[in-house]
Amino acid sequence: MMLTSLALSTVLLFGESVSASPPNVLFILADDLGWNDVSWHNPEVISPNLDRLAREGFILENHYVQPTCGPSRTALMTGYYPIFTGGQFVPTQELEPVGLPTKFKLMPQYLKEAGYSTHLAGKWHLGYCCPEYQPTNRGFDSFRGLWGGAGDHNNHVTNADPREPITSAGYDFHSDEETNFSVIGKDTSTIIGDRFTEILSERAGLRKRFFRGYPKGPVHMKNYNTSNPFFMYAAFQDVHKPLMVDSHYEDMYPEESDPDRKTLLGMVSRLDATVGRMVEDLDRFSYLSHEGENRTLLQDTVIIFSSDNGGLSPGMGFTGGASNFPLKGRKGDTLEGGCKVPAFIYNSGRTGVTDELFHISDWLPTIVSGMAGIGDLPEDLNGVNQIQLITTESGKSGREEILYDMANFENTNHTLYVGGDRYFDLTGAFGAALRFQDFKLLLGCSTLLECARNMNESMGGNADNNRIELYNLVKDPVESNNLAEDLQYAEILEDLMIRLLSYRDQAAPPLHGEYDPSGLPANHFPPGLFHSGWCDPIQNPFLPYPKNLE
Repeated sequence: MMLTSLALSTVLLFGESVSASPPNVLFILADDLGWNDVSWHNPEVISPNLDRLAREGFILENHYVQPTCGPSRTALMTGYYPIFTGGQFVPTQELEPVGLPTKFKLMPQYLKEAGYSTHLAGKWHLGYCCPEYQPTNRGFDSFRGLWGGAGDHNNHVTNADPREPITSAGYDFHSDEETNFSVIGKDTSTIIGDRFTEILSERAGLRKRFFRGYPKGPVHMKNYNTSNPFFMYAAFQDVHKPLMVDSHYEDMYPEESDPDRKTLLGMVSRLDATVGRMVEDLDRFSYLSHEGENRTLLQDTVIIFSSDNGGLSPGMGFTGGASNFPLKGRKGDTLEGGCKVPAFIYNSGRTGVTDELFHISDWLPTIVSGMAGIGDLPEDLNGVNQIQLITTESGKSGREEILYDMANFENTNHTLYVGGDRYFDLTGAFGAALRFQDFKLLLGCSTLLECARNMNESMGGNADNNRIELYNLVKDPVESNNLAEDLQYAEILEDLMIRLLSYRDQAAPPLHGEYDPSGLPANHFPPGLFHSGWCDPIQNPFLPYPKNLE
């Protein structure tokens, strides 16, 4: 696979002239993929399709996200740090009667204004308890996937209440607003690949043949409409727990002795195989341009890849199988291992590797304004339009500062249940992290365990809300040398502290609510299904909460 010729049109597309048609966008979001779980960081990982896209594209080595999945998806879809949506630090759980507040306009809503068709396949995790929160009411023309945050990869059953994993189990897979039983027994990655084939085939006017599916092989499209590009958000469930994959993927790693690691690596290879199918699909659909050039959809498509947070590496009693080596920390942490993730963009006009700063919130203005040409975005977005960085050889990042996240639970009661009798009581906790240029400030708790007030200090919990750490990430990327007590960095520390506390003063309270039994799958007819319509939508996270929220 060679770098396609979209780069030639990006000078017009991303510069002052927007006469060329906007590109298709395929956004691939992996789930819980660690820094050391990709082949361009670790040659033991077998992912040839992702590796080829990364090495022929533009690798973002300082790409940051939030420490957990729901907050990262919030930042991606809104362009705001989650502290401004109420979705900070930890995601909402299935029985909480909340979702991403409806005041926020999401990326697909903007893109539809530019003539895009918009599709989501995979994991949503931004609320489903009322129709207003669901993907097809937030700008997506179609949705096929799970509403919640996790579940069995093949049978798509998950527990709505982690305290009662058996009695609260229910089926969570949907096509648009309707339950979809046709995918039982098929893993989510395969479903995403199949759905992508279906979308491209439908755009080409192909008919699905009984029992045989859509035609295979090269497809030349007549009268192809380049003014109707697509945005495909492929939100993979791999490599999120439960760790499960067909044995032939595990067999690709005969030297791996850790069974969890072996399964997770197999899940990476499964994800990679689906990405390979998607790229092949893009390459087999072609059309004749107005200039008489035979072009493929791959030439017209920008592919973006990222993980939603760091990997769940061993720790806190979990054996997640992931690796963030050599970074410190894991999923749930504002340490580098929780928020610095593998990412790249393919076919944007620039190749190579960069250490320039990039945050997941930057993708909304970069795609919506930089690629689609929509200029009317809110002035208070936290995301930065990074189009110059990704298209020109001399391009620099538009940001110097990144807020990792903030656990501002000092005035909020919240308990995060993680299974059985295990839980993290976050009530009263405060923790936040901010990077400015080369330096990083951590204030208060920096890991989920440290923020837990039900864990004593000997267990690694209940960290002091006023604890201060300062690191030079350029010289010390593994956060081993705390400079907070070194007087020569006093001015830098003071500057970062002012910046961080300014965010604290502006932040919305975390948007959480007591578990509502109305959402239990057993309370649906027929029973056993995840369902909607049991909460009222929240419009603004800064307004007083409904009576069922504290």
